[in-house]
Amino acid sequence: MGDTHYYKGGAASLINPVTREEVKSAFFDIKEDRAPGPDGYSAGFYKAACSIIGDKLITAVMDFFENGRLLKQLNATLLTLVPKVQTPTTVGDFRTIFYCNVLYKAITKILVQRLRPLLDSLISPTQNAFIPGRSISENILLAQELFAGYNQQRMPPRCAMKVDLRKAYHTVEWDFLLATLKLFGFLSLFITWVEECVTMRHFSLCLNEGIHGFFAWARGQRQGDPMSPYLFVLVMELSFGDDLLLFCRADKESVGLLKRGCKCLMTIRAVC
Repeated sequence: MGDTHYYKGGAASLINPVTREEVKSAFFDIKEDRAPGPDGYSAGFYKAACSIIGDKLITAVMDFFENGRLLKQLNATLLTLVPKVQTPTTVGDFRTIFYCNVLYKAITKILVQRLRPLLDSLISPTQNAFIPGRSISENILLAQELFAGYNQQRMPPRCAMKVDLRKAYHTVEWDFLLATLKLFGFLSLFITWVEECVTMRHFSLCLNEGIHGFFAWARGQRQGDPMSPYLFVLVMELSFGDDLLLFCRADKESVGLLKRGCKCLMTIRAVC
């Protein structure tokens, strides 16, 4: 794990007052061709109407950072099920895609823009997903080097396990996420902002060209939320992402230690 208590200047930069220019930049950073959230308005609409409603949008976003409260309607989400196979028969055969409101995306983009520069000092160098300046291909090359010679009898016995965390985004416990942020030394105001975005969640299901229900979330991260990848990287710092390659000596003691570690991971993070 990287430095859990990074320099104070970095922590303070996360809670600096949000400027109007920062909010405007976040809005215009959202791609216009993304599907709209429950309010039905895309980023293209907000950009086209910026001269009319721009000031009110900026004020609404700045109000969140000043008061730390977010309307339930703004944090609502549409959930679409995309088939992963030709003939899906179970829920596991679908990929879940979430559509968030543009106003909510602007808020989380501001949080992401402040968080990203600090990730390099927080996350171990062997974790390369979503970290600016790093490439996941480095881990692929490292894995290939570690596997070299596994089929040679003259080498000492070695063991490798591949662990796939099913629906990893959706099974992260919120309490553990917030505890992780505290462990890393984030200031309470920043954690409050994240908590408000993460825990006040409701979604409706897009099915058969209609919108159905209004369900409450209990845990997990939304794919489609700009902040989700970075929070997930912090939560999964110990185990390095949602696809794990574990290497050890091929003896009962080493394999048993890995199994106990996986059980501990399941217990404290509820990811399986």
